[in-house]
Amino acid sequence: MSGIFSVMQPMQQALSYHMERHNVLSTNIAHVDTPGFRPMELERAESQNFGRELSVALTRTTENHLSLPLQAQAQNGRIVPSEDLIAGLDGNQVSLDREASKVAANQLRFEVVSALASAQLRQLSHAASDGRG
Repeated sequence: MSGIFSVMQPMQQALSYHMERHNVLSTNIAHVDTPGFRPMELERAESQNFGRELSVALTRTTENHLSLPLQAQAQNGRIVPSEDLIAGLDGNQVSLDREASKVAANQLRFEVVSALASAQLRQLSHAASDGRG
């Protein structure tokens, strides 16, 4: 029976990844006027290496340190600084146009996966009701 639902696992992971990426990109946009800010990107982690990356022990050396660094908050990837960006006069590397296009592309991918997951769930519901509903 669990084989029936196994097709939903990759879709759930994809939806979670795109939701997390949206949060990272939104943070970049929110810091468009922050001097010296460097935008971040959510990088997919290979499933066989991801568990090893999460097992890294983090320690706080002083009470002033944040308890969870940004990199530790991602569940479906690894948050890394964006590369090859040109800084403005204030050192900020956020391009509103670039980040907005990333958000739009990410939203489109999320909607496609969501539609596929919904169709799969409808098929499972139809099969469970023996085609009567």
